[in-house]
Amino acid sequence: MVRNKKANAKNPLFVVTNNGQDVEEAESLFDALIKKMGLEPILEFMNTIIQIIMEQVGGMVALELIRGFIDELVDALEKLLKLVDPVLAFSIIKR
Repeated sequence: MVRNKKANAKNPLFVVTNNGQDVEEAESLFDALIKKMGLEPILEFMNTIIQIIMEQVGGMVALELIRGFIDELVDALEKLLKLVDPVLAFSIIKR
């Protein structure tokens, strides 16, 4: 069965937080997970840190160090996802 944009518009994904007090629309499953677990401030912080580090990159050696750091971060997040929800991790992680 193929889903089109109209089907998604009719059935949007919502996230309920604060014991039913807040309801937010999510754009995707990832967005719903981030909102449900309250990870938005953490992701903003990580994004800011990575931007600051990338501004300091002056050459290939520094870029490789940054890449190694980001790879370790992604691996740690994948391990966490596998612990939290193995089925979702299986459908997301393609390695």
